[in-house]
Amino acid sequence: MKRNKFGNIRQLASGRFQVRYYIEQGLQITARTIGDKPLTFATRDDARTYLIHLESDLLRGVSPYTIKKIQGYTLRQRVEMYLDATSGSRLTAKPLRDSTSANYRRLADSYLFRQIGHFCLAEMDVTEIKSADVRKWHSLIQSQCVKRQHEIKTRSHPARTWAKENGLKVSKQGRLDPAIKDAWIKAGAPIIKRYKESHDGIVQLAQAYRFLRAVLNVAIEDELITSNPCRIKGAGQPHHPERPVATSDQVAQLSDEVPARYRVAVLLAAFSSLRSSELLGLQRKHINELQKSVTVEQQLSNYASDASMFAPTKTNASNRTVMIPGNLMAELIRHLEQFTNADPDALVFTTRSGLPLYRGRKSWFVTAKRRLDLDHLHFHDLRHTGQTLAMENGASIKDLQRRAGQSTERAASIYLHGSKKRDAVVAESLSDDVANTLKQMRKQVS
Repeated sequence: MKRNKFGNIRQLASGRFQVRYYIEQGLQITARTIGDKPLTFATRDDARTYLIHLESDLLRGVSPYTIKKIQGYTLRQRVEMYLDATSGSRLTAKPLRDSTSANYRRLADSYLFRQIGHFCLAEMDVTEIKSADVRKWHSLIQSQCVKRQHEIKTRSHPARTWAKENGLKVSKQGRLDPAIKDAWIKAGAPIIKRYKESHDGIVQLAQAYRFLRAVLNVAIEDELITSNPCRIKGAGQPHHPERPVATSDQVAQLSDEVPARYRVAVLLAAFSSLRSSELLGLQRKHINELQKSVTVEQQLSNYASDASMFAPTKTNASNRTVMIPGNLMAELIRHLEQFTNADPDALVFTTRSGLPLYRGRKSWFVTAKRRLDLDHLHFHDLRHTGQTLAMENGASIKDLQRRAGQSTERAASIYLHGSKKRDAVVAESLSDDVANTLKQMRKQVS
């Protein structure tokens, strides 16, 4: 053991070396890491070098246990690094899809980078962001996510809408009866508007919060901060209003109302539980008539401007084979014969000019649902319909999870909706138990 006035070095039983030193009060201190863990060295020279630098630091008033603040990265810079595919600032190896990156960019610009009054979370150094700052940001944004009334736009003539509101018989489409138009004019030519209520931005705020948490998790991994300040319970879980579920009659009406080339798309969306992008990304080679199945291995990208027509499926569980009823397969085969060329790579569903049905190319569905007064339905609601119908017919949660391509049972449960039909079945299943209970009650009374 070698001694000097400041400290000494000793060899442990493990063969490694430990440094001890003295402070002004004469107390002997064993060197430890900043995280207060035992500090040892492989060689005596390494220990001696540390002892020399430690003595120099203490003479200059620098404590070895003071964490040096790392500065120079604002939240805005860390977000930009996260979105930069070459910066290595994400915790997973899987690259961001173009649509995901675009969505993160919108969330950053609209929520994380927003300045309200004199407060802007994005301009703060990540080492300075505390839980109180995140709560302040969240409450300021949330205060602007209020209920608003949105007008439901319609292309139909106002006289047609007026006639429907007043119980007059009027065709859903085609030439408007002159008598109806005259009656509407005599009534003062009223313009009937319909509205729907929505929470502007509340779902996007939850997405922005999850994005913020992911960015700060990378900062923890990079040792810029020690803990994540995103600690608002439930802030990352948006509470969606329960989606409407179409009835079988409504599905039939919609499939009859849309152009013939999209008829099977509506049926398949309602009875296969495929996502819209998976359905529209199907190619002829994915249809197996013999097995009565549809294989999902890709999805149509969101925009015609995307680098590729197809994108990977949402999760690994989304790569699956979905069985469909034989009569639906027969309709699908007739569709292929009429609207799809013989190329195995040909898209099953396209526009009249043969273009992919990217986002924004569903005016045919919007027009049909408005003609049927089903403005509340979205194309995605047909997926909810398929899951609900499968549940009513006895499918288990695992069956629904696999059929919908969900990674977890919790994700699959989002698509489960109670129904009066199923409630009646459940009630009827309890009849034997009720009968036995009543029987026992009568015995006790007698």
